[in-house]
Amino acid sequence: MSDEEGLVLEQRIRFCTSKDGTQIAYSTIGSGPPLVKAATWLGHLQFDFDSPVLRHWSRDLARYHSFTRYDDRGCGLSDRNVESSTFENWVEDLEAVVDSLGLEKFALLGLSHGGALSIAYAARHPERVTHLILYGASALGRAKARSSIRDLEELNAMLTLTKVGWGTGNPAYEQLFTSIFMPDGKAEERRWFTELQKKSTTPENAVRFIREFVQINVQDLLPKITVPTLILHSRGDLVLPFDDGRDLATRIPHSHFVPLNSRNHILMEDEEAWKEFLAETRRFLGVSEQTTVDRGDYRSVTQGKELVSLLERTSEIELSKYRVVGSYTRYDEKTRNVLKDLKQKIVAGLQSSNVSKHENYLIWARPGSGKTFFVNQVTETLARPRPKTEETQDSSELKRGNIEYVQLNLAEVEEAEARLILSTSEKSDMPYLFFIDEVDGKSGKSWPYETLLPYLDSSKVTPRVFVLAGSSGHSIAEMKSSMASRPKGADLISRIPDSNQFEIPSMTLGDKILVTLASLRRAGHDTGRDVAEVEKLALYYVATNDRLDSARQLREFALRCLERMPSEEDRLKFDHLFAPGDQANKEFWLGARTAAPQLIDSYLALRD
Repeated sequence: MSDEEGLVLEQRIRFCTSKDGTQIAYSTIGSGPPLVKAATWLGHLQFDFDSPVLRHWSRDLARYHSFTRYDDRGCGLSDRNVESSTFENWVEDLEAVVDSLGLEKFALLGLSHGGALSIAYAARHPERVTHLILYGASALGRAKARSSIRDLEELNAMLTLTKVGWGTGNPAYEQLFTSIFMPDGKAEERRWFTELQKKSTTPENAVRFIREFVQINVQDLLPKITVPTLILHSRGDLVLPFDDGRDLATRIPHSHFVPLNSRNHILMEDEEAWKEFLAETRRFLGVSEQTTVDRGDYRSVTQGKELVSLLERTSEIELSKYRVVGSYTRYDEKTRNVLKDLKQKIVAGLQSSNVSKHENYLIWARPGSGKTFFVNQVTETLARPRPKTEETQDSSELKRGNIEYVQLNLAEVEEAEARLILSTSEKSDMPYLFFIDEVDGKSGKSWPYETLLPYLDSSKVTPRVFVLAGSSGHSIAEMKSSMASRPKGADLISRIPDSNQFEIPSMTLGDKILVTLASLRRAGHDTGRDVAEVEKLALYYVATNDRLDSARQLREFALRCLERMPSEEDRLKFDHLFAPGDQANKEFWLGARTAAPQLIDSYLALRD
């Protein structure tokens, strides 16, 4: 998540070791005074970064701070299989993250059950916490605060439903869970929230966490809190009632309480309550209004002029000129040629008659650069019939349809599953392309590289190509250094020649426009629609919108826009970017009348 205003918003995922040896994944984005968010059980560092439910929390809180968050033990990219997951363990995990960062003083943010965790930390280390912010928090778990027979029956029902319905997409369970956490969430946000369940943790861990949450009791610590404290709570919160937040405010000395007009436990980006939360939090942390204005103006001045000039002088875009493979495009010619070289190497490896040594590749790219989509497009291009509009490709390309594709995310898969998938491929005589994502994940485990090494060296007589990819650090050199420090890491890297190691640059403004156009064109072909022209103001909006900062977000946004375009229309207009009545439409258009009037009602022709 990069920001062109000069703020460093790319995510850097690292690992530290908690007191009992558990590996905890954490990340820091942005720059400025440190702000640390205590973990909540529903989270995944990478998935949260792209999620419309949670990405605005990271983006907006990192705008004026060095913002650190981490995955709870048993969740996300932290160790999943842990022997112990108690409240004391959670406090020790927070201590480990802070110590790993070397922070002497910092502001601490506690959301939901992370509030009680933050209270415990602030009571133990008052000299290190400069500000304490609690949102949707409580001093008591449900079993401690509400212990009637009815309450206990409801709790047992929730535990049973969680065990059988967690992350399954079951409509009944999904409706129950989302109606509690985000009753006013939109359909897309509810879908992402369900997907977040699957990504975050297992049903067994979810039940385990809930059992521990409901037993929390930090009431005795509240009078001991001496640091400046801000408490915010939604009036209609169904997870932790409004009275829980008010109770905290009466017990923590000299705390400041702000009620928010929302029913959501997780505040949504388009809510007024979210804007109020940000304003109150920034005021509490000492972010001046002038700082906010200055940084907002910087984008419109430095980025807007360049973009307006680019769009104004472009009347037509022929996507084939920017195509790397399939629907994957890049604006910069040098980047395009590097990736075309990588594509050809992968294809050549899959058709090679010399199988004494498999072809192995290593890719580093920041999150959102589209590395997964790139490999998927290589595979799709090999597997589908060549369309008549596609130019005849090099004769060395593998015959389409004769390839098996396996995608493994090391941060999400466990050892037994990874070994099963890899061993199954050995039984086939088909050429195989393996995409091993987040190869730099699970840093505290030895099995990932031990498991991969025999397959990178396999003497299987049919072609095997392994593409290993990661995003940690600031470059491929930093990622390799981190990998080499792990068990078998140096051996793994030695199997990948320097000539087979690639960096994929982050997306530029031109790339954001191309991804949007290519996605519209592809979706149009798939649905029998012809997207012939796109209003330049629409592209200006897409390129300057920092909420659309990854290739996946851009593709999904383009699909929603196409759904709003009338069936008889072949032009995508600025209005098609928004649902009817969306206030953002009017606000952006009014600003564009001054900043970029020449882009209104001006169209760019789109060609394959």
